[in-house]
Amino acid sequence: MNFRQLQDLYEDHLRDRTRMTRWEALAQAIADMIRTGALAPGERLPTHRELAGFLGVTVGTVSRAYARTAQLNLSQGIVGRGTFVVRPVQEVDVYAQRPLPRACSDTSLCEQGKPFGPGKPLDMGFITPFEHLNPSLLEGLSVLQGRGGLDELGGYQPPQGRAGHREAGALWAARFGLPVSPDNVLVCAGAQHALLTVLASLFNPGDRIAAEQLSYPLLRHLAQRLRLQIVPIRMDKNGIIPSAFETACRTRAIRGVYLMPSCHNPTLSLIPEFRRREIVAICRRYDVCIIEDDVYALSLEQHLPPLSRLAPERSCFIASTSEALGAGLRIAYLCAPTHFVQALEHTISYTVSMAPPLMAELAALWIGDGTADSVLVAKRKAAHKANELARSKLDGFELVTRTTGFFCWLKLPGGPEEATAFAQAATRQGIIVADVSYFAVGGQAESAGVRLALGLRDQDILSGALECLARILQRG
Repeated sequence: MNFRQLQDLYEDHLRDRTRMTRWEALAQAIADMIRTGALAPGERLPTHRELAGFLGVTVGTVSRAYARTAQLNLSQGIVGRGTFVVRPVQEVDVYAQRPLPRACSDTSLCEQGKPFGPGKPLDMGFITPFEHLNPSLLEGLSVLQGRGGLDELGGYQPPQGRAGHREAGALWAARFGLPVSPDNVLVCAGAQHALLTVLASLFNPGDRIAAEQLSYPLLRHLAQRLRLQIVPIRMDKNGIIPSAFETACRTRAIRGVYLMPSCHNPTLSLIPEFRRREIVAICRRYDVCIIEDDVYALSLEQHLPPLSRLAPERSCFIASTSEALGAGLRIAYLCAPTHFVQALEHTISYTVSMAPPLMAELAALWIGDGTADSVLVAKRKAAHKANELARSKLDGFELVTRTTGFFCWLKLPGGPEEATAFAQAATRQGIIVADVSYFAVGGQAESAGVRLALGLRDQDILSGALECLARILQRG
């Protein structure tokens, strides 16, 4: 397959963003290549992950595009083999096919009339943690307007953030179990920006960063951009294995380690306290910087001591507000030792100049007046019900859950190919899931599994989707 030709066609269609979404533009590009003969019947399309990596889009975007071409009878997914072109086409306008039937096809494993299907996929691959419970932006802004002083937020602010915003960040970090001075808090434009800030500030091209063998996909992409090397570390049910981590430190000159110790994404593993202390001891022995990004820890009601509390002299802790207060705020707090602060502040200055002051003020309001805590309680309650539903509908299968987690991890027999095949089968039924290959940071994953996001507003839709996934599993 000519990747460059596909990319050019995709970008041409994407330029008219009022007409097409990303996945529609990609589906149209594939249809165009089939029409011109650039893709012939029987030709295998790239894997979801391969194409997503080349185009710089999410796996979910590719899954939607492939689902659309399958719905148009241009391609067919075969479990265990991949997605193939099935017939030539004279002319197809993907956009003109809207609206597509909402129900599944006659051969669907889903019940007829469900509000999702091949033409209207339900995205359970992307985590949107009960966004209907987020605090009201309008109400929050009204409170700020009543206070006065908003005009002060219209100008440039210190890159590290205003004093009041850093104080709010210290309060927020305390929710994670991390006591920190406001002087050691930097306000960032979201957790992704905080991670970029750490990687760009504290490491040089060629440096090696250790991480769980399954990890946050953005880590891999940022490392590629910054020419850093990611070294995957073997895991068990308790997170990374200390002996494997120490071997990497001794033989690979590891400079940093990126970890999600309390609620690992995607496996939900929890590093127990005794192992946290082992990891800290190894980091001190080999002078390794710790990057702690436990964004889903606040979905849990109890917390173990953060690594950053056990080794504050070498740790950067990312405390995101997105999962609790809304991704649109784009506010996260980066907690770091004093000797890191200046370098981190410089990176904030030359990347975004400053985090959005108005949003930082809004986050500070909600953290200070108790709104954030109330929202977390409501989201944990909703998550508890969603997890109970998942365990009920997927009873008999190997499902990893946390009582109030925002997602679950479905283990599958076999290797990563089986996970990809399951994800493709789910996509054909109109359900997008995130398979294990999406999270592998070094080469191919060793096991099979898919992450299922549970934060839907409508529990009936979630129930129907879980039932559909159970039927796919039962079919084998």
